[in-house]
Amino acid sequence: MLNKARMAALSLVALLATAPAQAASVSYYLDQSDVLPDGTNWLQVTISDGIDGAVDFTVQILQPLKDLIANCDIGITKFAFNVVEGVNSPLSALDISTLPAGWAKGPQQDMDGFGIFDRRLRVTDAHTPLSDILQFSIVGVDLDTILSYVDYSRDSTQGPTLFAARVSPYVGYSDTCGTCSLDAFFGGATVVPLPAAGWLMLSGVGVLAGFRRRSFASPASV
Repeated sequence: MLNKARMAALSLVALLATAPAQAASVSYYLDQSDVLPDGTNWLQVTISDGIDGAVDFTVQILQPLKDLIANCDIGITKFAFNVVEGVNSPLSALDISTLPAGWAKGPQQDMDGFGIFDRRLRVTDAHTPLSDILQFSIVGVDLDTILSYVDYSRDSTQGPTLFAARVSPYVGYSDTCGTCSLDAFFGGATVVPLPAAGWLMLSGVGVLAGFRRRSFASPASV
């Protein structure tokens, strides 16, 4: 029975792979904030299949927040995410490539009420150009999928959240007029709606990931 289910999942993924569709991806809105009102889609996090098994992240500020910080030198300065149990790689060894210059990865960290996350990325250079978009890739992790990095933070007091980001002036920034003083954290777990084909593909990926993790966790045959 288990083999039949596995074959069905493989067939589903193979069928979808031949369809004229983009690579699998999933997106989430960050619609909670420690400063601004909740319920507005302030940022979006998209995780997608990359080249040669990489998992690509795109974090971007959405228009409602852009309207609030128009003409200000403000951008994404921190981003945090989790790694689900079963990923075969030490957290400290995660190869996070294509980070912009002036960014660094760090260990688990609290994100101002949105909980503790396994990995945190942050701006470290006072001269780092700020941007409303952050892109990076995770490479070299065996058997991971786009769902391997979708997990709730621990000890959140702001509500359930899968990711968190900080939007603020860069390190050392000074605004004497006080017009660009926004310094806020954002989090959330609201799924951006996918077309039906996208949900089918994610279902197949999730099933395969479950089989892979079970297989990896099983003791070797003697």
